[in-house]
Amino acid sequence: MYGSFLLFDDDFIHVVSITFTSLILTELLMVALTIRTWHPLMILAQLLSLACYVLSLIVLKSHFDPEFLQSWDFIWRVLLVTLISCLPLYVLKFVQVKCKPPIQQKLMQYATLK
Repeated sequence: MYGSFLLFDDDFIHVVSITFTSLILTELLMVALTIRTWHPLMILAQLLSLACYVLSLIVLKSHFDPEFLQSWDFIWRVLLVTLISCLPLYVLKFVQVKCKPPIQQKLMQYATLK
């Protein structure tokens, strides 16, 4: 949220667009990061969630600026805020797996040593 305030124009509707879009993308990425085994229904749920948000952008035009949503300013700001919010969690998860691997991975490494 604070990142959006730093990156928005003078128009408050732009910060709403940046923040909500980044929030949706961040949540979808966090779910994708958590899932270990993908099922077709999980993929469908992710896509339907994204489609519902895009549909809400179309239906609720009075709450969003359609021209801004199609601009490069919007895209790079959303990507930057999403990256800033997701990157620490990805790094933390990577470090966690390297320092304390799951038991399945330990067992597979042990089995290959024999």
